Amino acid sequence: MSNLSHVEYIDSFTADAAAIRDVFANAGPELPVPATPEWDLGRLVKHIGTVFVWGSGVVEQRPERVDPRSLDIGLPQERDDYGDWLVQKAGEAAAVMAEADPTDNCWSWGADSHALFWSRRLAHEISVHRWDVQSAVGSPEPINAALACDGLDEILENLAFRPDTDIRGVGERLHLHATDCEGEWLITVGVEGVEFKHEHDKGDVAARATASDLLLLILGRVVPSSIEIFGDVDQIDKWQERLKF
Repeated sequence: MSNLSHVEYIDSFTADAAAIRDVFANAGPELPVPATPEWDLGRLVKHIGTVFVWGSGVVEQRPERVDPRSLDIGLPQERDDYGDWLVQKAGEAAAVMAEADPTDNCWSWGADSHALFWSRRLAHEISVHRWDVQSAVGSPEPINAALACDGLDEILENLAFRPDTDIRGVGERLHLHATDCEGEWLITVGVEGVEFKHEHDKGDVAARATASDLLLLILGRVVPSSIEIFGDVDQIDKWQERLKF
């Protein structure tokens, strides 16, 4: 269940697209991005923009499923133009999303089959990658606390639907505690997959940090030694190895 509104997600992803464009304008497409070591900045921006085109297409053609390969992403010939292209595609996505009622039936690959799934997904996709891009040139702005809390929920709610991820265990428990918002997550890694609850309870390992750092921790962007960890830190390492973003 989302914690922010459809409009808040739209505003968030358009702002993050502009922030990425600003870095791109100064650094150029060949900038290495440590958080995505196989992709330079140009390739990462292409990926983000392609996701925006797909999300826009799905909402525009709701409730039909849309093959992303059928869409013309309009990618510029020159990689130097990718930053402006990303902002353009984010703007087009914002217009499509704003026209849609968030409760409209809409195909998705996750747990929620409504248009809201896509405004939410795009906001979280680009918020983490905005952090990736800014971290490649200096100190990144943290992800907004409310958005980061919702981002943790969104990942955990949809984990079972990701074909590239299969996290199973024997009942290991991770407890996450946000220090800058009302947010606690008790994550159980069982033989059937991952379950989570919003409650305070003892885990095999506990992490205490800002919501932004907790989100980045479970996505492998933040190393455990940089935040407060109590208990079996190897459980965090195992989680990071298995969840790729």
